[in-house]
Amino acid sequence: MQYPIKLDHESLKKLLDEGDALEVMSLIESVFSSLASMNMSFLYKDERRYNVGFCFERSHGIDMDQVMEAFMLFDEYPMKRQYMELIVDSLKIAFQEWSENLKGIECLRVLLMLPWLPIFTENVNVQTIKNVHTPFVDAMCLITGDLRAALEKWWTQLSTRHFRRMVTVFKTAIKAMLKAKKGPRDCHKFILIMQKLSLINKTYHIIPLETFYIDELNTSVDLKLEYVLELTRQDPNKTELDYWTHFPFLLNGVAKGELIFVEAWLMQTLRRQSSLFNTAHGTIIFELPHLELTVRREFIVSDTMNQMAGLSESDLQKPLKVNIAGEDADDAGGVRKEFFILVMRKILQSDYGMFSEDEESHLVWFSGLPSEFCDREQFHQLGRLVGLSIYNHSIVPFPFPLALYKYLLDTPPDLEDLCELSPSEGKGLKMLLSYEEDDVEDVFGLNFCISFNILGETHTTELLSGGTEKPVTNANRDEYVRLYVHHRLELGYNGEIAQQALLFRKGFSESLHSRTLRFFQPCELKEMIVGNENYDWNEFRDILMYRGEYSSSHPTIQAFWKAFFALTDDERRKFLQFLTGSTRIPVSGWEELHAAIQPSAPESLPVAHTCFNLLDLPNIADDVELLRRLRISIEHTEGFTLA
Repeated sequence: MQYPIKLDHESLKKLLDEGDALEVMSLIESVFSSLASMNMSFLYKDERRYNVGFCFERSHGIDMDQVMEAFMLFDEYPMKRQYMELIVDSLKIAFQEWSENLKGIECLRVLLMLPWLPIFTENVNVQTIKNVHTPFVDAMCLITGDLRAALEKWWTQLSTRHFRRMVTVFKTAIKAMLKAKKGPRDCHKFILIMQKLSLINKTYHIIPLETFYIDELNTSVDLKLEYVLELTRQDPNKTELDYWTHFPFLLNGVAKGELIFVEAWLMQTLRRQSSLFNTAHGTIIFELPHLELTVRREFIVSDTMNQMAGLSESDLQKPLKVNIAGEDADDAGGVRKEFFILVMRKILQSDYGMFSEDEESHLVWFSGLPSEFCDREQFHQLGRLVGLSIYNHSIVPFPFPLALYKYLLDTPPDLEDLCELSPSEGKGLKMLLSYEEDDVEDVFGLNFCISFNILGETHTTELLSGGTEKPVTNANRDEYVRLYVHHRLELGYNGEIAQQALLFRKGFSESLHSRTLRFFQPCELKEMIVGNENYDWNEFRDILMYRGEYSSSHPTIQAFWKAFFALTDDERRKFLQFLTGSTRIPVSGWEELHAAIQPSAPESLPVAHTCFNLLDLPNIADDVELLRRLRISIEHTEGFTLA
């Protein structure tokens, strides 16, 4: 009985080193034209090669590291191109008999091995996709039933580098087709496999989610236009499969943020168009095309909360216009910015009762105060207000740890989140986990309880039933830390934090309806709400525009930049808030600010028209005097002038 020829790293390297190209080509042709040969290649040398089956405990039996190392050998030899061409021709023969050979689980092994061939990721073009990627993905798509389930189970068992390689193969194909002006329908099979791998990755956390992102979509496709066309179904000849925006898992944070803003714009446009409607009695009623809030500066929180409570969900989809009583600024965006800044600043103060600030990190978290001391409904309205800020493209000062954004996306917080909020508290728990001796109980003296400071009094509660009597030991310290973090960040004393956070999330969801939201990572959602602080002040200088007689070479502008770079980092952040209403940068970058400088009287102070991110700069070429005046101006950032 003649067995199929099989391949392993050692024999391939030996043959390549001997330099007999004909022998190498003969081996390639024999192995890669036969599914049986490929499926017997690169198996473990121990009992793991036999541990193949449909139950979850069983695997594929392939030594994937050996596959990787063997296929990478081709890079070291001058006839690599000829070898790869022969492999492609041989695979065509093998895949011709694919459907007839789908009779056992072992036949699936080839689908794990082939992605490590260099031809799948190097110099890929449309022709490569036709000859290599398409037969490969077609073979995958033919698999159904138990065999399909087995293949997907094998994907979950791949180590990080092998799972990433699988994703890279399909991602490379999509990028090459995108470069060739192909649409998502042309890439549909590749996208479907990528989508399945993405779902597996969300469950098993094998590689970072951004590994799936195709950044080229941001520049190669008008995603905003596509999204409008997809949502409005303007082209009857197209389905959702014709739009890249139907596959948000391929989009990076900037692109997803743009889609949410497109949804907001679309909803606001529809609300404007429906401002006139007929009642049941035929009377035409006119609704305001904007959501107008009028607030008094000294009562800004109570005025805001009272008006928010009376708004319907459809009201929240209108463009926001803010009037500050007694002030003549026209809200072209600047008043709205200041409104969010002032409301958040006041509502986040510890003495207001809704949130508490950590003295070390200066981040805030839900206070957990009982409802008689803190109106829960305000958390609901604050959640609506934060969602409203996103809809109106306003960055808000929101000093929360990443844990909040995890909560909004149904991702549980962990110890790292507590470390961010309360560094000392987190450090103590890490010390507990890393303690190497076997006397944790004696050294730390802890039990399964947690204490909360409520209005200056310490209240202790059990982390589990009988926690007072249960000491923390070497064996159970992981459980203790997990429960501690859960109670500290998610439950609170008597479950008050859970109630407050739930109402906040409810309000947030009411004002921000987006199918794209669930594809965000917590850090991406955070950047969309509060911007980022990745300051490159040279880039800021490059994007600033000049009006009137000013230009980059004007003596006053030269003096201004000399003065600006003499400011401390903290003062530069204050200047950014003075100019734009926020210390943070839009997630899509400095360019979105459209900031400019125009001349003003030599005797004046710098004045910011925050509505337009416009700076009136006195026309003097003295950098020392400009620095003095800048410092005066940036210390007085509240109040708006009519632009």
